[in-house]
Amino acid sequence: MKLRLFDQSSELAVEENRPQATLPASGFAPQRVLITRLSAIGDCVLTLPLAVRIKELWPDCHLTWLVDCAAAQLLEDHPNIDRVIKIEKRWLAHPRRWSALRQQLQAEKFDIVFDPQGLTKSSLLGRLSGAKLRVGFDYSHARELAPLLANCRVHRTARHMVDTYLELLNPWCETPLGTGQFNMPVYPAESARIESLLGELGWRNAAAPSSIAKSSLGKPATPTASWIALNVGAGWPSKQWPPERLGRVAQEVFQRYGHHSLVLWAGQNEQALAEQAVAHSAGAAVMAPDTNLRELVELIRRATMLISADTAALQIASAVGTPCIGLFGPTWADEVGPYANQHASIQSCVLPDSERGMRRSSNASMNAIELSEVVHACHKLLAPAAQISGLRICQAAA
Repeated sequence: MKLRLFDQSSELAVEENRPQATLPASGFAPQRVLITRLSAIGDCVLTLPLAVRIKELWPDCHLTWLVDCAAAQLLEDHPNIDRVIKIEKRWLAHPRRWSALRQQLQAEKFDIVFDPQGLTKSSLLGRLSGAKLRVGFDYSHARELAPLLANCRVHRTARHMVDTYLELLNPWCETPLGTGQFNMPVYPAESARIESLLGELGWRNAAAPSSIAKSSLGKPATPTASWIALNVGAGWPSKQWPPERLGRVAQEVFQRYGHHSLVLWAGQNEQALAEQAVAHSAGAAVMAPDTNLRELVELIRRATMLISADTAALQIASAVGTPCIGLFGPTWADEVGPYANQHASIQSCVLPDSERGMRRSSNASMNAIELSEVVHACHKLLAPAAQISGLRICQAAA
């Protein structure tokens, strides 16, 4: 089935003339709330503060989240989400299944739906749910038919996506910029596995000198939590920074601070990139094992710092409070970059190919980010901690 989309000017004209729903009187406290944020993993992480704020605003409500990607792993045990419903990825392309989906959603008797994604596929689910109040963005953020399917439309004014999603609650409250909270839980089983992995590397037990390995640089591996994570992957090729440069960064960080690097990856393509990064690190980096999303969270939580392009690992670092360096080419650091924790962002000076779009552009903008820029950002984040550590050692010796 093909959906006919109107000309953009026609959409705007219809949306402007479309009446808004009458908001409930003050004291409104919905019992059943739905969020339709289907994908992607990083975007779902950036939407978590909306769920947290909803529960703060209406603590007795039952909050359900509709998702169609692997982010369900991170949502299912989140303390502010009561239920996660995972649907098939391309549900919109199978209209014969809409009836069953509508029945499933209407049985939940939702009072209100929030659509932070702002696409036809997410907003139509709100309509199918039968909820009387459907909150979404106007064409300041939403696209396609989404503003036409919402009956409470919010105008976007914030820049960062976390703050943007929180604006959906503006009819009831305002959240100051930069104050979103993720409440990312600890996953006990995955946490134990990651502790075991780091113990095998000799990076966690300073009391056991025999566990301190020698690298090819002739220096002892750090037997504490002082290691950094390098993420080689990116959802689009246009967001990929050369893996050999990540390897060089690992080498520079080891030589200056003694921190080894753990290279994160997912899937065969990223595994090959990770191998390249390790090969160019002169022994300063090792590859992480294949991990699931929850294990990735626990790895990043324990890292001293993360370096990553614009992808889910970077958003997870924000969620768990790990300092990070974000590398940005076709996307914008002030929109989807690290949020509310110690970080550095490097925005390429080269714009992506506008004719091909951000997703299909070459990675010329990422290639324009120099190795020296990333090394300088590492020094900016790591040097203060190294100075404090040195001061403590001197005080202890005295």
